[in-house]
Amino acid sequence: MPSTYFISSDDDYLCANAAREIFEKLCADVNDDMSKEIIDCSASNSGEIVDACRRAMEGAATMSLFGGKKVVWMRGVNFFADSRAAKSEDGKKAISGLLDFLEKLDENVASVVISASPVDRRGALFKRLKAFAQSTDFKIDDSSQAAAELLQIKAKELNVGFDPGAAETLVSIVAGNPRMAVEELEKLAAYVGFGGKNISQKDVVEMVPVFGEGDFFEIAEAFYSGNLDTALRSLRRYFFTNKNASARPIISVLQKQNALLIQIRALMEDGVFRKSPTGIRKAEIEAAAEKYAGIFSDYSNKSAYCIFSQNAWYAGAKLAPLAANISLKKLMLFQTLTARCFEELISRPGDEESVVRDLFVRCLSAS
Repeated sequence: MPSTYFISSDDDYLCANAAREIFEKLCADVNDDMSKEIIDCSASNSGEIVDACRRAMEGAATMSLFGGKKVVWMRGVNFFADSRAAKSEDGKKAISGLLDFLEKLDENVASVVISASPVDRRGALFKRLKAFAQSTDFKIDDSSQAAAELLQIKAKELNVGFDPGAAETLVSIVAGNPRMAVEELEKLAAYVGFGGKNISQKDVVEMVPVFGEGDFFEIAEAFYSGNLDTALRSLRRYFFTNKNASARPIISVLQKQNALLIQIRALMEDGVFRKSPTGIRKAEIEAAAEKYAGIFSDYSNKSAYCIFSQNAWYAGAKLAPLAANISLKKLMLFQTLTARCFEELISRPGDEESVVRDLFVRCLSAS
């Protein structure tokens, strides 16, 4: 077995969860709690890098009070990123010294788990650590698959299961965000009642909010309800709760969802899809994707703005009923007004709530 385990990722939550699993496995045979150590290693300057590396080496080298193996987790390491602190002479010297120590570390004496996010994969020290450690690197292009695997692990802990495709649907709805996926899983587990029960795709589509983007999903749903009072109340709650909130994420979410609704509604107008308040079947989405593949080029690449790269169940059951209730003319108006809203945010700094409120009034009063 190796003495060093290196987990890196573009997503800190995914990275921490993978590292925690390894750390707990390594600790399973360690009876002395004093032999298990977690060191927070986030560093904002070269002095903190030096301190983090020193504490990790001391933790691994210090003999346990009762003898036996030590297990150390360097959690939240951020000095394998492209940062000024990591490039400083003191920072590079400290990291290099840590790697010298780890390369010689006897696996019978100690195991060290390193979870690092973000990382610079071009860096010499990153490559050096990967070369001798047992390493796992979750890149952005495979984060959705990693998030789906994480869901399976968490589902076992919660004593629930997934029907085929349900975990993938959940990951798709939350745009591959592992933290949001796990949070929604916990709600779904409570909804189905734990006790070994399965979560279905229908459960996911009905219970997980559109886009799964924190406070923004509530505002988007309120907006597309068509009720101006409901939308304005939701907007007021968001800005009241978040004193320094930005309006830009709200506009971004609305534009993404509106772009998808425009595509669905256009296909409805063309007779490809039915205008149904109950949605359209997954098979119809997939058939249309094949038919229009040439127009959308490689739609297999995930894009927030392409309807055929979305989860088909989600698009048919969640978005299609919305598109059926809003005319194509109104959706185009929404898209034009949200684009103008970005310009207003630049010209009216510090007045973000008013800018979005004006947008909602223009859009929904026209409804």
